[in-house]
Amino acid sequence: MDDCPSRSCSRLSRRLGLGLFLLAGLLSACGESVDTRLEITHPFSLFGLINPKADTHAVRIFEIKGEIELIRAEPVNAHVRSTLMQTGAQQAWQDSVVRLGGQDFRHVYYAAFTASAGETYKLEVIRNDGETSTAVVTVPPPIKLDILEPDTLTPNQALMPILIRGRPPALPRIDVEYVVVGFREEGGDPIFKPLTFNYAGRPAEVDGGWLLKIDLIADFSEIYKAFDDDSSITTDVIDLREIRLSVHVGDENWVSPAGVFDADLLAEPGLFSNVENGFGYFGSGYVESVVFRPPAVLIRRAGFYVIGSN
Repeated sequence: MDDCPSRSCSRLSRRLGLGLFLLAGLLSACGESVDTRLEITHPFSLFGLINPKADTHAVRIFEIKGEIELIRAEPVNAHVRSTLMQTGAQQAWQDSVVRLGGQDFRHVYYAAFTASAGETYKLEVIRNDGETSTAVVTVPPPIKLDILEPDTLTPNQALMPILIRGRPPALPRIDVEYVVVGFREEGGDPIFKPLTFNYAGRPAEVDGGWLLKIDLIADFSEIYKAFDDDSSITTDVIDLREIRLSVHVGDENWVSPAGVFDADLLAEPGLFSNVENGFGYFGSGYVESVVFRPPAVLIRRAGFYVIGSN
């Protein structure tokens, strides 16, 4: 078991890369205790991910004893292993104690290996008495993000089309981040103000994948409100520097029963789970990203400041 209170924990986090990032919202929302009226008999609750773009994968383990206990630094009564179902090859996962501060700890088991699209893994979390929580997951296929040529002739419209090429089982989260620059009323250095919009559920299925249309006019309206609400920043100049699109790809089980990816809702025990004899979620996924700047004509039409437009 590794104790990583500071530097070693930082190194582990870098190795995990995007692995836990995809589940960060769900992990942070998960409470440390569960109403004992549920009469929990499962041995473990677990949250983790196999990321085909990373070389190290992680799963966070909670030990259940009538309720999900506050996490302590002592070893968890758990042995964790994964099996590649296509070959039978097994991999042991190592415990790492992550200290978040004070007596607040997390047990994160990790394993170093590469996973490929289409591979199916079975994760087993085994207690000393043989009680086992299991989850089975298949690694989703790759996607490619193609920036398409937008329609710049239709008036009162500023749509930026992106083709999500491929057939991913699930796209649980799509982040469109505008990196904009503004200025204070009294002048001075420019202020970088990134704002992110949730485009999950918006792509339309087309030949070869999914078509996403980013609505610059609608998004600028919200960005303007954010600037206007800050009395120290002028709305005269809202300069769009770039757009960062991040598409989160999930396995076939990444389907919320509520129809939306609500971290608070999905953290409820048993509501969103693929774990047998346990709670939580062990999935597979990754993030594909692209950075671009729309044509000046669309930027100007949306309402952003363009040099030489005044």
